[in-house]
Amino acid sequence: MADYGIYLSINDGQQGFRLPVNPPEIEVQEQGQGNTYNIISLGEINVIKEPKLTEISFESFFPNQRYPFVVGEELLTPASYVDMITSWMRNKQITRLIMTDGAVDINMLVSIEDFAWRETGGAVGDIEYELTLKRYVHYAPKQVQIKVQQAQQKAVAQKKPARPQTKPQPKIHVLKKGETLWALAQKYLGSGTRWREIANLNGIKDSQVRRLPIGLKVKIPVA
Repeated sequence: MADYGIYLSINDGQQGFRLPVNPPEIEVQEQGQGNTYNIISLGEINVIKEPKLTEISFESFFPNQRYPFVVGEELLTPASYVDMITSWMRNKQITRLIMTDGAVDINMLVSIEDFAWRETGGAVGDIEYELTLKRYVHYAPKQVQIKVQQAQQKAVAQKKPARPQTKPQPKIHVLKKGETLWALAQKYLGSGTRWREIANLNGIKDSQVRRLPIGLKVKIPVA
């Protein structure tokens, strides 16, 4: 096919070339990468995953002269082709492969995976080579935005101010000479028979009732 051509270039075609001699055959390898598992009662199953990247490989030679079968208008020196491919490979250049007017047209970004070349004695100056390319897929780390739901801040429990003591506090009576619990109950509680309430509030035992010291601070229950 007269117009059949294979092109390699980088940087949107700023540097590149057409293969001067079309390869006799081109091998395109498409591989899956499924996994097989043995499941009890089911036997072997296959889990299908995304296929591996396409690999394209071929071999040909860079001629030292314009043979009748050389294609394209421009013919570089064999060393120039080798230098370009080697430089692209070493510099990790993303390369574009274009194959036109074949059984299947190809236009894809590739990486140069393997490049082997040799100079043979049969045709002095010609360089034979083998080239393996792999489909290149642009990728970039995704910026994953993690939304952290802020937990509702627990209100700091503020100490509640102490409630004012609404319960009436017992009165304090300083015992004078001749005063008894009976007299205090009569005076503050309205009945001398309630003297035991005063005794219990102050922790006064029955044996102490008749021997209370003068000046004792006696708590008087709230009436």
